[in-house]
Amino acid sequence: MATGIVAGLSAAAAAMAEPTGLSAFGVWLGLVDEPLIVRLAPIFGWLATATGTLSGAAYFIAQWQKRRFRKQTAARASASGLSGLSAEDDGQAGS
Repeated sequence: MATGIVAGLSAAAAAMAEPTGLSAFGVWLGLVDEPLIVRLAPIFGWLATATGTLSGAAYFIAQWQKRRFRKQTAARASASGLSGLSAEDDGQAGS
């Protein structure tokens, strides 16, 4: 999440710092260097995308494991005659 915020802020800063007018023409000719934030904005965007993908994958894996654990617990409880969670109960109301 923090990298997403940094990527958004860097994109905003890059848009504000992007050369316009004669300075853009100078950058195009190679006479003037473009601002560092303009060069780093795509890197921050890529970093935010990669970490967001990893975070989402970790979340879904954790949810899958939690549901699998609850089903196994319910199966063991019903096999041993104890009352426990039903196999359909995943602990979340309304989903």
